[in-house]
Amino acid sequence: MKRIRFLAWPLLALALVGAVFLYFHNRAPTVLFNRVVLEGLTAARDSERLYKMQVPAGARDLQFSVFGGDNGNAIDIYAGFGEPPSTSSFDARNLAGGDARMIAFSAPQAGTWYLLVRGARGAYMDASLVASYSMPGEIFKVGMHAHRLYNGGDSDGAASAEPQFGYGLIRDWDISHLQDAVVWRPDGSIDFSLIDRVYAGHARHGAKVIKTFGTVPTWVSKRPDEPNRQYPNWPGAKSGPRDLDLYEDYVYRFVSHTRKSLWAVEGWNEPYACPDDAEAEFTTMSPTELADVQKRVYRATKRVDPNILVFSPPQGYVCGIPTILDARTSQNEPMSQFFDALAWHAYNRSAQASAGQSYAMEIHRVRQYLAQAGLAQMPIVDTEHGWLPPPKEGGREFRELSDAQKGRVLQETAQLAKSLGLLAIVWYGYDDEFIGMPMKSPVISASLQESYRQLDASQSGAGRTGTAKQ
Repeated sequence: MKRIRFLAWPLLALALVGAVFLYFHNRAPTVLFNRVVLEGLTAARDSERLYKMQVPAGARDLQFSVFGGDNGNAIDIYAGFGEPPSTSSFDARNLAGGDARMIAFSAPQAGTWYLLVRGARGAYMDASLVASYSMPGEIFKVGMHAHRLYNGGDSDGAASAEPQFGYGLIRDWDISHLQDAVVWRPDGSIDFSLIDRVYAGHARHGAKVIKTFGTVPTWVSKRPDEPNRQYPNWPGAKSGPRDLDLYEDYVYRFVSHTRKSLWAVEGWNEPYACPDDAEAEFTTMSPTELADVQKRVYRATKRVDPNILVFSPPQGYVCGIPTILDARTSQNEPMSQFFDALAWHAYNRSAQASAGQSYAMEIHRVRQYLAQAGLAQMPIVDTEHGWLPPPKEGGREFRELSDAQKGRVLQETAQLAKSLGLLAIVWYGYDDEFIGMPMKSPVISASLQESYRQLDASQSGAGRTGTAKQ
């Protein structure tokens, strides 16, 4: 018995050492890297996991986001600078409901930042975490669509020059199909009077333009008699040009004439849906035909000005992006050689995804597709972002929110886009209230516009509650 008791002490000591090791092992912070998503976060109720990240001097818009997974709403997060936070001592925390957690600092201190992830209300599985910051000189723009109508304009192309909003970037897609029909004449000449009037209005507001080349007049269509459910009164609009040289010349002349207004041009709008949803395709061009058209858009634009960005044909669904990345020209060239950034469209996605639609996860999926194609460093841009009913924010449809509430959702979503390295996010709206914001009349409220002016000065420590540590 004495021998057994004698051995018990070393065994107890070893057990204590093991317990201490496991405790500190679990508390040893996992290192995070800028804009790299950490997947598969799984832990029990009341568990605590610690992460850290080095933030360089001059960094802006530090943001921690935890999203997705099973029972992700069980998670609370706490952020601290210089030393690990706890549930009672922190620089900021987020305990809000919903499927995403986010803490943001517009002007973070340089050094080591920590994040504590706690299973406060239960176990969780397969959640994701991303930490991010931006550096001076990185491009980011917030824009708005010009959807056919301006103040007093009508859908036959008689648009006035004064838009009803004051953004620094305008995506000129939905007026583009009218412009293409109006300005590109059957004799090959171009009437720029409409474009000059509209673009002069943008210039007066200090706005640059993303010009989307996405349709053709019937007379130049490869299949002029082909019906199209998107444009039932305009056969052949989405079939692509029958003469690539003619089309390239048109793009060249358009870009040459409008170069002072252009920030970027964009390829064919929403060419394909997901591979298993053939009925949702928006064009009858094959991927090879689309790649040939994109090559001509790229070549014509860069001949005019190499500094004008060229975006890919923007997919309307993330699951359709591989079709773009796999496409090759008739000369077997990857279409990815002919765009500077990958464009796509996102709907019903926000930073605080109360509807269960995480924007951070969507961005992560886009980057996954790029990485699989060997294009991990390619920039991305969201050129059409909106809300379709019935998804809700805070239990109400987006269009039913007050201007202040809409502004907060948009501001947080734009802030997330900026922190995750997008070139731009462009809000989408028809002439009425497609995403809940009036485009024509009445004027977008001052409080909503103010949310954009405050984007770069967003409130430090977003989501902060409780007592900050001393």
